[in-house]
Amino acid sequence: MNIEILIKLVLIVGIGAGIGWITNYVAIKMLFRPYKEINFGLFKIQGLLPKRKHQIGESIADVIQTELVSLQEILKSLDSSNLDEKLSIMVDKILEEKLQSEISKRFPMLAMFLSNDMLEKIKEMIKESILDNKELILNTFSSYVEENVDFKGIIVKNIDAFSLEKLEEVTYGLAEKEFKHIEVIGAILGALIGFVQFIIGMFM
Repeated sequence: MNIEILIKLVLIVGIGAGIGWITNYVAIKMLFRPYKEINFGLFKIQGLLPKRKHQIGESIADVIQTELVSLQEILKSLDSSNLDEKLSIMVDKILEEKLQSEISKRFPMLAMFLSNDMLEKIKEMIKESILDNKELILNTFSSYVEENVDFKGIIVKNIDAFSLEKLEEVTYGLAEKEFKHIEVIGAILGALIGFVQFIIGMFM
């Protein structure tokens, strides 16, 4: 192989590798850039994620809401014994702070005949009634939240408000090596295509 042919081979393979690398580099960048739509008259250009941010947010919200997490599953995953303890402490605190004063305010005559022992029994009775119906209370609360809180709307709103610059930074932070691999693969494929073109050209 003479020097002229060798130089031609290196140039064709090098140009192919460069084109392959640049093509994949630009494709990766265009996932995010440009953030805002640029109008060139005959066509418009905008990054994929900025352009489809709202639709992507809706798709993510649908998956989260229907496939990944539900309020019922969250409630089921709670530690029942720990919840009982927390609920018991909360009920004790409320009854300690409110019961006697509310009885005195609403039923002043009855309060005159209430001993401490009777008051403690009333507290215990109310507490037991609440704890015995814990599941009903939680189910009622979860059903109310599911019917009245738009989880999908909240997720979509938060994604819409999420900074594109921050999203790009996080994505590149997580997938920097993979993006580099894609660029290298583009260069390798471009070089191979250039080499094949050179071989074909040699026999034509």
